[in-house]
Amino acid sequence: MTLEALRALYLDNLLVEAIVEPCSDNGMWMVEFKHTNDSLIILTDEEGEECHYIDSDLASKSAMEVGFRNVRVESLDL
Repeated sequence: MTLEALRALYLDNLLVEAIVEPCSDNGMWMVEFKHTNDSLIILTDEEGEECHYIDSDLASKSAMEVGFRNVRVESLDL
């Protein structure tokens, strides 16, 4: 889901958490949002492709653009 669509859900109080986590083992990071119905929504671009970031800080900034002040960063389990 795009940043703009996620921002609308946030403003409607339908998102409860922003989560940044590693994309498997490729060194990139992605952003997910937990909906009030417990489903996870992945941040995507306009074409519907997952947004990937080179580090957790950039991914966290995107999560904060939705409206969250705090973002949970998951670690890669090795």
